[in-house]
Amino acid sequence: MPEVKARWLAIDIGNTQTVAGLYEIDARDPKPALISTARFKTEADLAAQDWLSRLKRLMSAQSGASESRVDRVLVASVVPSVRTALAQAFSGTPWLWIDSTIRRSFELRLPHPEQLGADRIANVAGALARFDPPFVIVDAGTATTFCMVDEHRRYLGGSIVAGMETSFNALASRAARLFEVDWSRPGMALGNTTETQLQSGIFQGHEALIEGMTTRLIRDGGASFEKARRILTGGWGHLLDLREQGFEFVPTLTLEGIIRLGWENRE
Repeated sequence: MPEVKARWLAIDIGNTQTVAGLYEIDARDPKPALISTARFKTEADLAAQDWLSRLKRLMSAQSGASESRVDRVLVASVVPSVRTALAQAFSGTPWLWIDSTIRRSFELRLPHPEQLGADRIANVAGALARFDPPFVIVDAGTATTFCMVDEHRRYLGGSIVAGMETSFNALASRAARLFEVDWSRPGMALGNTTETQLQSGIFQGHEALIEGMTTRLIRDGGASFEKARRILTGGWGHLLDLREQGFEFVPTLTLEGIIRLGWENRE
């Protein structure tokens, strides 16, 4: 009889979007196989049945296992209110809620590690599973966050700025003559209409912000960060072009980190 591999469900709950991935896990190999992913709007007041409804297609993905089988649920959330509903949705299934207290292969060199978001902890775990430090991780989401990890696998801190959509919405709400624009990146920073100037500000402006902040963080990190790897992830990351600035885009980094932390916290 063929061996039945475990199926772990990783869920990254952000302020705006929730991303989930179903992975196949081999107990002899820490490298998981991604079966399928799903993305939907985060709603803090979802009931347990609503969570199951949104994840049903993902959990039913075929991989030679019985339909809808999930052996473990792993959650990184910046929305604390969803915890009760998720626990009810997966009642009877082992699950892990990621925070600063779980076992991990890196140090949080922070005065208040409990304040660090679960998504950022997962990003560090995912990056360390792929790359040797030091590195800078940029996660472009509702907020754009920067994380610094040194060559000794120590998370040193970083920075937080408003994300692309968050910044534009704040601007549009206070400027009556601005209007909605297509979210497409212009080929140059110089715009000659209101629309192209807004597009330039949204995309190339945020790219410049990321480039400039990364440069400052690397400077503050000292000589050991001069050749640090630059990693980009997040829901808006695919719209940014930072290849010439040395960034490598890893869209599933957070999910990979959630699974890695699950592996490091096996019972």
